[in-house]
Amino acid sequence: MDRHLRSRPRSGFTLIELLVVLVMLGCLAALGWFAARQVMIRKQCKRNLYAIYNALEMYEMDRGTLPRLAFFPDKPQTDKDSPLVALRTYSSSPEIFICPAAPAYHQALGITYIWNVTLNGRKLHAAGSPTWMMTEMSALSENVPPPHLGIYNALYTDGHVRKLKKPPEALQEM
Repeated sequence: MDRHLRSRPRSGFTLIELLVVLVMLGCLAALGWFAARQVMIRKQCKRNLYAIYNALEMYEMDRGTLPRLAFFPDKPQTDKDSPLVALRTYSSSPEIFICPAAPAYHQALGITYIWNVTLNGRKLHAAGSPTWMMTEMSALSENVPPPHLGIYNALYTDGHVRKLKKPPEALQEM
């Protein structure tokens, strides 16, 4: 009888310990998935801006200068000063004008990038340091957070897309 009352050392894990480990692994997997998804979205936005740059290069080759575009057109789908309309024949798809991180109500407009109007009618590779050409429309307001986990993508006249923590300085002057 004495032998049965003695507690013997247990080996293995309790059910609670196993559940805690499973929950922790689930949280890590969810964080990893979220981070990977955000990286994919940021890269798609970057590819969109590169495609827009290629369309702008082709436009300039055909016509000699950059198009005269609106900062943000009133009717992006139909206005002649909309990048979507002006570059239609040079772009592979209208989706390149939409940042995948933009809210659905912005995406419904058909364009989510804003244009630097100081480049209207100019040469793409004009002398001087690279200037921003397009960036995400969320850069217009300090109340709207950057779409890519604290980062804006901005297309520059040298063809590079840069990650910015703040909107381009020249944008604040417009």
